Amino acid sequence: MKRVKRIVSILLAAVLVLGMSVTAFAADTLTHTITVQQNSDDKTKHTYEAYQIFKGDLVETDGNKVLSNIEWGSGVDGSKLLEALKGETAFNDEENNNAFKDCETAAQVAKVLSDRELFQSSSVDNTTLTDTFAKLVEANLSTTVAGSATTKTNEDGEIVETGNVEIEVTGSGYYLVKDKDKSVAGDGAYTRFMLQVVGDATAVVKSEVPTGDKKVFYYGKDAYENGGEYDPTDNKNLAESNNAGLGDHVSFQITSKVPNYTGYDYYYFIMNDTMAEGLTFDGAGTVSVTIGNATLTGGVVGAEGPAPANADYYVYPVEGNEEHAFRIAFTDIMKYEIGAQITVRYSATINENAIIGSSGNENSWSLDYSKDPNEEYEGTKDENKPGLPLNEENTVLGQTPEEKTLTYLTQLDIMKYANEAVEKNLLPGAEFTLTGTSHQVVLNTVEYFSKADNGTFWKLLDGTYTEKAPILDTYRENGRGDENTTEGYLYDESRGVYYVPQNVKDYNGKTLYTRVEGTESLYADTTVKYVKTTATETTLVPTDVSIKLTTGRDGKISFKGLGEGIYTLTETVTPAGYNTIDPIQIVITFDGPDSVNDGTETCTWTMTWNGVAVDSSNGVFSQNVINNGGSLLPSTGGIGTTIFYVVGGILVLAAVVLLVTKKRMSAEK
Repeated sequence: MKRVKRIVSILLAAVLVLGMSVTAFAADTLTHTITVQQNSDDKTKHTYEAYQIFKGDLVETDGNKVLSNIEWGSGVDGSKLLEALKGETAFNDEENNNAFKDCETAAQVAKVLSDRELFQSSSVDNTTLTDTFAKLVEANLSTTVAGSATTKTNEDGEIVETGNVEIEVTGSGYYLVKDKDKSVAGDGAYTRFMLQVVGDATAVVKSEVPTGDKKVFYYGKDAYENGGEYDPTDNKNLAESNNAGLGDHVSFQITSKVPNYTGYDYYYFIMNDTMAEGLTFDGAGTVSVTIGNATLTGGVVGAEGPAPANADYYVYPVEGNEEHAFRIAFTDIMKYEIGAQITVRYSATINENAIIGSSGNENSWSLDYSKDPNEEYEGTKDENKPGLPLNEENTVLGQTPEEKTLTYLTQLDIMKYANEAVEKNLLPGAEFTLTGTSHQVVLNTVEYFSKADNGTFWKLLDGTYTEKAPILDTYRENGRGDENTTEGYLYDESRGVYYVPQNVKDYNGKTLYTRVEGTESLYADTTVKYVKTTATETTLVPTDVSIKLTTGRDGKISFKGLGEGIYTLTETVTPAGYNTIDPIQIVITFDGPDSVNDGTETCTWTMTWNGVAVDSSNGVFSQNVINNGGSLLPSTGGIGTTIFYVVGGILVLAAVVLLVTKKRMSAEK
């Protein structure tokens, strides 16, 4: 009832007067300016038209300007409108009596409109009485346009001013101002409104194009500098770009507002989200939606059948692209206060298809919405898919421009050499382990993993986790090598390892082994276990990095999908005959674009290698690691024999010299 009173007061700001002894102005000859005040955010070209619905004599009584001697205006078919009013149940009272049932003239209709008591007993469902009246008027307009005006544009048709639009009309009365039929291009919203013109008047556009803002949570430099302190609810931790590691959860936030649904019988409000191949949607369970202070109830609709009942919104995975795209459809956005804040959060996981380097992995969002109050949207609803049209292709909807975020990853390539960084010295068989800690922000019911000795999960190189234990590689004898052998493994009994020799000549005469591959090459580390934990709220989670790789014949390994963090590179297995390198500290930092528009924006990665800066032109880093050979000591007994031979030779020579000298001395005597 309170809502009805408010509606009626808006409908008639001044009571229409049917006949009074008053001072009259020049009837129907006055020129008035109707100023249409547009939304500043509306960049769509509009052509507004004004139709005269009621006309009369402009009079002044008790200091108020009103209309007397009311008739149908030039812009409406009065007889058809009257018939439509009598048939509209929204104007029925509690006893089902129509407010306009006894009306035969425009003056009598105006009298009913001015009688608020009748409206206070009317039934109001999904629309307002003013909007219902305006809709019926619009459906019964004549072809006579009192005046029109168009949004200012340049010679290319581009909007140059989104301010006021002025319409000149002649004659006082009540006017319907609306967008010209089929004149709003693209995704602009149509509007219509009624107003009384008893002088120059201003109308504020009710319809509006909804907007939204998309951000991604990040753990950036500020958190590192503050010793890891992080408040995931703080907007300073939201940006249009972030960085992450392979297997990390990336959490997103969308904000919008309840649209101005005035004049609509139903309002579609459908959010669309599409991710790059490198992002996998974590599922409807990670989606949370609030409007104002209220937390909404969600449902999930797949291809298997009807939706569960009574949800405030539904999540629809996009058929054929379920892992990377979904939609959120609100079942009744019109039950919320216009302008109330909408907040949507959800998450995705970085997978092995992620783009690596200075280019990012895109996540785009847009909004489909009702754009024309003249459409009967209520008739297009699909009961099996709440919030979605029955035939979306033929339903008049607008769509906002895409809002995008970008998530970046980097990579470290290692080339292993013996003694000198030349191609002939590529060194296979060196095992490196990269360890460190980065961070991720998780939402709601996201599952994440932490290192634990009693864990039951292992991490795979593609960033996922499995409870299936790795099957280690085994080796079997395969004869003995000869001068023609070029591949296979040898066994170093002193170190207990199988290895590929750098020089194929080392195969000659040695026992050969063939590797029987298990599944260990799929695992980040076969010795580190993890436990699974479920996050039930927005929280910061440390991500333990442990990746173990072994150089092949090409001497190369790649640590793919790294995020910002501090890492340690350790050589855990050194090829026989070479010295193990000292652990290397690696610091990776990230600087992303402040804003993302078309998704082509690049980031800047920096890396230091034991404190020394490493250059990269494409966001991927490469470093050479050289193993020097051990000191070549003489074989056992060799040096003693050599000394014996040398010393012995010297003694013999000395004896000869002494003998000759003695003989000469004897001869001289």
